[in-house]
Amino acid sequence: MPAILAAIHGILTSQTDPSWPDQLDAWMLRRDPGVKVLKKEYAAGPFPLWNCWFKDPRLAKALANEIELFLAPASLDTSHPSPSVWFVAHSNGAVIALLAAKRLIARGHKIGGLILTGAACDADVGRNEVLEWWKSGMLGKAVAYSSAQDQVLNGDARYSALHSQGWSAARPTINQLRQWLWGKLMWPYGCLGRTGWLLNSKPISQSSNPFIRKSIFVRWFPGGHSGYFARQNIEAAFEQIYDDITLHSRISSYSR
Repeated sequence: MPAILAAIHGILTSQTDPSWPDQLDAWMLRRDPGVKVLKKEYAAGPFPLWNCWFKDPRLAKALANEIELFLAPASLDTSHPSPSVWFVAHSNGAVIALLAAKRLIARGHKIGGLILTGAACDADVGRNEVLEWWKSGMLGKAVAYSSAQDQVLNGDARYSALHSQGWSAARPTINQLRQWLWGKLMWPYGCLGRTGWLLNSKPISQSSNPFIRKSIFVRWFPGGHSGYFARQNIEAAFEQIYDDITLHSRISSYSR
């Protein structure tokens, strides 16, 4: 089955040099022309409140409308099924991806999968609606490409030691204070790119449901926030993205 792959970069991305979505577009054309890459290109700075509450929703609306042009109306029964829809996004782009997916799902379109790299969004699948979408059958797969060395996202106050112990904790460390303060400054961004998917503040890998663990999971990478797209890693990252998309498609086709 053909696929639509929406590629969404993060903030502070150059508008003149080729970005990783540009490189992915060229790479995918050589690898598999059946996967159409839609690049959502935009300019944004380090302004969490402005991005999350104003800019990202508008970008997500435009992206959802663009993707829908390639899809058959959800109410129609057609012998030519719509292409599978996937999102691959980095950092702030993950916020846009979740908002666009939410719009498409509300319109009755199923999402093949989410691949969120270094994602600056809420990590808890109960709060960000990923678990609900999966349970309802509207989302096939959600993969977080995360790095424990991600210093950009090392500051979500909700998961810090200070949050769990409270300010009464005896003599918090400098690192705990820094993490708490950084979490306040970067709010409402989340730290999926560092923590991986969580469920009730626990790693998704600890879920007792094996079906959840097979569909919503984390791939851990070294290299920090943008290490996936470093020159020495980008080819392997693209190959992993392609494998995640095509493996899910093969499993879905077999199950039908």
